[in-house]
Amino acid sequence: MLIKRIKASNFKTYLNLDLDISVEQDKPIILIGGVNGGGKTTFFEAIYGSLYGLHIYTAKQFKELLNAGALGKEDEKITLELHFSGKVLNEEQQYVLTRSYILNPSGNPVESVKLNMNGTIFMYGSATIPAQRAEQEAQVNKIIKANLPQELSRYFLFDAMEAGTLLKEDQLNRVIKENIENVMGFNKYMQLAKSSETLYQTYTAQRIQVENEKQEYLGLLNQKKQKEDDITKIELQLQDALQYSVANKEIYDNLKSGLNQETTIKNKIDQTQIQIDNIHKKESLFRDDLDSFLKDIELNVCVPKLIEAIKSEISLILKIKNEREQQSNSNIQPEQIEAISKFILKYLKESKVLLKEISISELIDYVVAASDNTNTVDEYDFLEFTEVKALEGLLNIKTTNSFPALNHQQLELNVSLNQIPGLQSQIEQMRAQISGRDYALLKAYEDNESSIKKYEIQISDIKAEIIKIDKKLHLFDIQISQEPDPKYDTLGKLKAFFEDVANKLLKVKKQQIELKMKQDLNINLAAYRDVIDRVELSENLSNLTFKIFHIAGNEVYLNHLNTASKQVVVQVLLKALHEYGDYDPPVMIDTVMGVLDEQSRATVLENYFPELSQQTILLSSDSEIRPEKDFEKIEPFISKTFTLQRNRERQLTEVVTGYFGIHTNE
Repeated sequence: MLIKRIKASNFKTYLNLDLDISVEQDKPIILIGGVNGGGKTTFFEAIYGSLYGLHIYTAKQFKELLNAGALGKEDEKITLELHFSGKVLNEEQQYVLTRSYILNPSGNPVESVKLNMNGTIFMYGSATIPAQRAEQEAQVNKIIKANLPQELSRYFLFDAMEAGTLLKEDQLNRVIKENIENVMGFNKYMQLAKSSETLYQTYTAQRIQVENEKQEYLGLLNQKKQKEDDITKIELQLQDALQYSVANKEIYDNLKSGLNQETTIKNKIDQTQIQIDNIHKKESLFRDDLDSFLKDIELNVCVPKLIEAIKSEISLILKIKNEREQQSNSNIQPEQIEAISKFILKYLKESKVLLKEISISELIDYVVAASDNTNTVDEYDFLEFTEVKALEGLLNIKTTNSFPALNHQQLELNVSLNQIPGLQSQIEQMRAQISGRDYALLKAYEDNESSIKKYEIQISDIKAEIIKIDKKLHLFDIQISQEPDPKYDTLGKLKAFFEDVANKLLKVKKQQIELKMKQDLNINLAAYRDVIDRVELSENLSNLTFKIFHIAGNEVYLNHLNTASKQVVVQVLLKALHEYGDYDPPVMIDTVMGVLDEQSRATVLENYFPELSQQTILLSSDSEIRPEKDFEKIEPFISKTFTLQRNRERQLTEVVTGYFGIHTNE
């Protein structure tokens, strides 16, 4: 993958950015300079956002990303456009990917995406028919994933300063393991192995013919899954505890030395924490409202839809039943008929006009039968009185659909939740400024250290329990039918097969990675230049380890390296993974020098950047790659140079050629 051109309209500091960043052969570097606040990070975000999209959920977020200089002068529309090339099935393809964002008449942000692949257009947006959008979006995501999946982008598009901050103590080995598994594509085989085991165990349960054994077997499977879920949760807690330990180690040591802290900063920390707690309270209230909505969803959503569907039929039934009731009410009651009939029969007898003798009961029955003889046929006569009243009640039900309000509440909550990492980062920054004696932090740190040990013991104990469960699972007598079952036999072998494939791929590539890293570390790791004897990667992905050995035979422990050396180790690893991994994307580095010392800077400039990738975009200030003494070291490998200049009056960033006034020699 090679990036040819980046265009950005009305995006943050860029009013109209249109930059050709294609590279020449054997000149892989694009050098972009700028002072702090000049727009380097925004340039980085423009490329990342054009590839994977901007997360704009509210009008407020849209306004925050819109260039201030465009207000009242330009259409309020954010556009990002990326021109790049990449190979699909060994054929070079040219792409133009465009993402646009505007506010619709209702004030809500909408997105439009267009991808031109050699003249073939894929397009979708917020107003696209769902089925059509899903199809077009899948095609676009498939093309982006083929060039640089978003989950791998952080290994090739990164901030060197942040990378250096993250790589401390026992986290370094974990980051190296994560890099190798993701970039080299080994994770998919481990996931396939785990899926195969789960499918095999499920199929095994189906083949157990004795019901009580089957239930016990399934119970053991559930226990194992629960234990595995428990390990995952505890490992996340352990990771948080390790990060807390690393982030606060320096403060803890300072507090031990008796430094003072500022009371005002502690109060600000408390206020920020209260703000975070309030966001969590809002989240809790939202969940309660959502639970209430779900409990009454039948009454508020389903029942109104049902009533609407059968409303005409119910009205017809009630109309006929009302007419029958009115007719029934108009008839003479049997008691009245009896009283009148006595007088009529007496009159007829006295007048001697009766041809035969007739009784009162016969006369009453005749009158009642005659009065009930109507022409209306009631086809709903089978309905009881209570059932008719229930139908009347259905038509009178009044309901309200609270889903729109819940949806709006969720959007606002998502914005607030996205603020939490920033607020927590502020707290950590303020804690780093505290120089007083705060024994609460000392206790918190020591409690955290105890938690780390507790989590490690818990993980070890649960793993031992899982081993016991596995042994019990293998004791079950599986009743196999007389006929062979190739499907079941194959499932039983798949887990080991995928694990073996992953380990064999690792074994094949690990020698290349080890040799490449050894060569680059002997050049770039200033503290151990020319004294690295070997680099060792383990051959088992389930317990992947990474070690460096001195020519004297001893191991160079990673957690003993200073921050600058750790940054070099990881950058050297990324270079090796870039060369031998499954993808060949460009590399873009912001704050290029990170925490490197003077000696490491010179080595990285001369030996690392020129060989890192087929296209390397460096975003640097003049204090990192210094124009007067560093520029000439990489000049032969530079295709283009630019400088970002901030126009404070117009509130935008302008781009000029050259690196802080210096141009490459043509």
